[in-house]
Amino acid sequence: MSAPASFREKLHSFLDPSDGAGPAERAFNALLVTLILLTIAVTIAGTVPEVQREYGRAIRLFDYVCAFVFGLEYLGRLYVTPLRPGADGSVRSYLRYATSPLPLIDLLVLISLMVPATTALASLRGLRLLKLLSLLKLGRYSDSLQLIGRVIRQRAGELLSTVLIVLVLVFIAASLLYQVESSAGTRGFESIPQALWWAVVTLTTTGYGDVYPATPLGKAAAGLIMLFGVGMVALPAGMIASGFAEELSRLRQQETAAACCPHCGKALE
Repeated sequence: MSAPASFREKLHSFLDPSDGAGPAERAFNALLVTLILLTIAVTIAGTVPEVQREYGRAIRLFDYVCAFVFGLEYLGRLYVTPLRPGADGSVRSYLRYATSPLPLIDLLVLISLMVPATTALASLRGLRLLKLLSLLKLGRYSDSLQLIGRVIRQRAGELLSTVLIVLVLVFIAASLLYQVESSAGTRGFESIPQALWWAVVTLTTTGYGDVYPATPLGKAAAGLIMLFGVGMVALPAGMIASGFAEELSRLRQQETAAACCPHCGKALE
């Protein structure tokens, strides 16, 4: 006869059920999903001055309630760390879990909810939407996320080279337009740091139009720079797209081979 489960084992089974979520687990996950969505909605509404003036105290009370629930969940998940695969109950395993991406986001969200006027951290509350992947059992999408990571890792060298070339091109563009337009007194080109804004906006094909060359020579140079910019911005997209095509083709070949192997009786190479 097996020994009765401890409180830690029961809590681990409740937070991360391996045999399917029961009514209690589904209700708790539904509560978390609702609070996460409401937190984002309240954060957005709280930036409206009229809403903040009229419902400021209610918003702070709601933040504290969410912080209490999220804090209990965070502490519970931290408490069951020794039962996770690869954990041994040492301080190091606790720190490793606490500094992993999702728990770290949870901690930052808790700080933003508890400490008033943390505007910078409040924007991080949106990152907690990533938790919906696990709460809503959207694990099938993790394969797509892993695919993105593999493609970026495979193309890291080419992407880094492209980024370096773009940085050099931005500096050259800003320096060139500074030399041409500063003597004419064109606004936005009084120094190279100021001209860098125009160079970044132009090379990324955003084109706000707040800063632009006024002299004929500056316009001619800007036209050439824009043509370079279109090509340079398209390069990373093309690399990633080709990487996706290659990776998807490889996965399809593996799936086809795995499906054909039991019938043909041939060993996979």
